Amino acid sequence: MKNYILMIGVAAALLTGSCKKWDDHTTINSPAFNETLMEQINKNPDLSVLAGYIVKTGLDSLLNASKNLTVFAPDNSALSNLSQDIVSDPTQLKALLLNHISAKAYYTRDESVLLRVPMLNGKRIAFNNGHWGNAALTQSDIAVKNGVLHVVDKAISPLPNIWEFIEAQKSNYAQNAYISSLKYMAQDPALATLDSINPQTGEPVYKPNTGIVEINTYRTKVYDIANEDSLYTYILLTDAAFNTEKTALLPYFKAGSADTANMNAAWSVVKDLTVKGMYTTSQLPAVLLSKFGVHIPLNASAILQTQEVSNGIVYIVNAAPALLSEKIPAVYVQGETPIGFSTTDPKTLVKVFYRQRMNPETGLSFNDIYANLGSSGANFYINYFSNDLYTVKYKVYWVALSDRVLSGQGDDAYGSDSTLSQLVQIRPGADADSILFNSAAPLLPNTYTEIYIGDFTNTDYNWLLSYPPGTPDGKSYIYNPATKYIRLLAPSSVTSGKPYNITLDYLKFVPVLD
Repeated sequence: MKNYILMIGVAAALLTGSCKKWDDHTTINSPAFNETLMEQINKNPDLSVLAGYIVKTGLDSLLNASKNLTVFAPDNSALSNLSQDIVSDPTQLKALLLNHISAKAYYTRDESVLLRVPMLNGKRIAFNNGHWGNAALTQSDIAVKNGVLHVVDKAISPLPNIWEFIEAQKSNYAQNAYISSLKYMAQDPALATLDSINPQTGEPVYKPNTGIVEINTYRTKVYDIANEDSLYTYILLTDAAFNTEKTALLPYFKAGSADTANMNAAWSVVKDLTVKGMYTTSQLPAVLLSKFGVHIPLNASAILQTQEVSNGIVYIVNAAPALLSEKIPAVYVQGETPIGFSTTDPKTLVKVFYRQRMNPETGLSFNDIYANLGSSGANFYINYFSNDLYTVKYKVYWVALSDRVLSGQGDDAYGSDSTLSQLVQIRPGADADSILFNSAAPLLPNTYTEIYIGDFTNTDYNWLLSYPPGTPDGKSYIYNPATKYIRLLAPSSVTSGKPYNITLDYLKFVPVLD
């Protein structure tokens, strides 16, 4: 009986699949399924102009081939006003026709508000509610042996994507010109030759100078706005608005070079002006949220022009001022993410604990680091870094939990009930002698709150934020001339009976903004 039931189930599944395939050929227009798309187009007098254009561009062989295609066929009326520049140029005409052909069969039952049909030219066009793009279907679901034919009342020319729009309009808008200029040579891992695996990180290491390509870092660091498979909203500032936003940010990117300062201010503006998702005028919220957590206000009265593109929408606006506190945010350095220690001696490093703790005041867990150095840790330090400290005065705070607890490994308790002494230093280089910030504060036991430890003013930022993460020869840009090296340091001496222990949940740098 079980085998019999199983056979019935399998048969039902096969029948369901067969019915689904057969449904493609049992529409109102099913008698055409013995013909090819080209034969069906030739038979329809309302498509005679289209038929001639197909032959002119050599696409008739494609529409006669044994493939599974969809043609959204503009009727004669839809093509009557087609520009003679397009009609007389086979390349332009073919590009237009490829915008009406898809490499898969799509029926009206497939329509969806989320469906964007991929066309043979790489573009995608929405298919829903009896419309394909802004064209209405006047005849639909004509099933033929190599696909399906829909007749539409408009011809749709290929739209540029956002990247193509930027390139085409870079001479008209300073914002587009800046984004277009962000071209660098970089190593593409997909094309590079694998050399080895880093034994410490497990990351692949590629042979220098292999897989070198030109990239645009707006497309790699923000969004790939040439991608036709995703939708974006791009906010384009007029030159006056772009310069206003740049000028407001310039004081926070002081550098030895005026060009570096200007480009960093420009980057800080544009990085937040592409938003994931397409927000039409009817759906447009008052504020858009960027990839980097910056809220961009978009008042309807500021919109000068709306431009439809193949992967979203462009708003040309005369104002979109973001909050300065979001553009120049507080910076956190987490204690559990050090980049090095003052020693590599295992006997010392075994005393460094990476911990998870619960803050009883907030009810939230957090991770920290605790160096249980006892009486032998004089001048021991833990190194960190940040590339996000811009040219402004920062109020510096720490949360550092000093406690005495069981290690959880069955041995004696570690930690201290004493008030600890520890310092924070900032240096321009990992081993630089000059110290830009040097501050200490008493560390009371079992303290979970932020403690103010001093002010730090950064005076220069000599690195381009738009740079790629590494050089073509494989060298990393993680540490660069703008990097600030931060050191959590045990004192050189302590009061008798106190340990040299140091600990850190996080350091917080809060900018003092005008």
